[in-house]
Amino acid sequence: MLKHKKKLFFIFVSIFLLAGCDSSNVIQSSHTHFFDHYFIYPFSLLILFIGNTWLHQSIGFSIMLVTVGVRMLLAPLNILQYKNQLSNKRIQSQLQELKEKYNDKDPESQQQYQREMMKLLKENGANPLMGCLPLLVQLPVFSIVYYAIRRIDEISASSFLWLDLGHADPYFILPIAAAVATYLQSKVMQSDVEGMNQSHAVLSRILSLLMVLSFGIFSPSGLVLYWMTGSLFMIFQSLVLKKFFQEKAVFEVE
Repeated sequence: MLKHKKKLFFIFVSIFLLAGCDSSNVIQSSHTHFFDHYFIYPFSLLILFIGNTWLHQSIGFSIMLVTVGVRMLLAPLNILQYKNQLSNKRIQSQLQELKEKYNDKDPESQQQYQREMMKLLKENGANPLMGCLPLLVQLPVFSIVYYAIRRIDEISASSFLWLDLGHADPYFILPIAAAVATYLQSKVMQSDVEGMNQSHAVLSRILSLLMVLSFGIFSPSGLVLYWMTGSLFMIFQSLVLKKFFQEKAVFEVE
């Protein structure tokens, strides 16, 4: 459940930060602002180059392709996170035993519980902070995509299918699709979380769906397209990792 609270927190922080951003200034190569010059402008050039050169001037497909590329670059972090999740799952029974052993609320008992818990986590290669790392890396990337779409005229003025990439989807089709993709992503990833209360799992998925839907209704379609593509990629990646580690576990047993 904690992992999905972090994801909800990431979505909330993203919405909060982006809602207060001034996107009125168009970014150009002459801009000397560090973030504009070295991150947003080169990223926008990459999107435009791929779209105009390889994809017959389809900026929407370019955003989707670049999203997949970004997700593939982040894949090593996600693999580490998944392995960490499996390690946590493997020692759940031992963690529960420790919790029952030190169920007294006095400070000395709780300190001993913390020491033994951290020792157990370390021995099994489980890092409680690992779940935060991919989200922390995603936040600046998400911001770069947002500014590239809102502050680069050639991207914000582009069309893709029925969408105007610089404006919200008037038919709400893309926000609904992004919300459903996020819901399915949460469901797939929660299936490997040991001992998660089902009511809490369902609640976290519904909250994710509602937050992404609310975010998508008011956000530029290009950004929602990026989010939806990332969610679909994460679903695929989670299924592949699950199959790989299951087969690896069977092989090691044999």
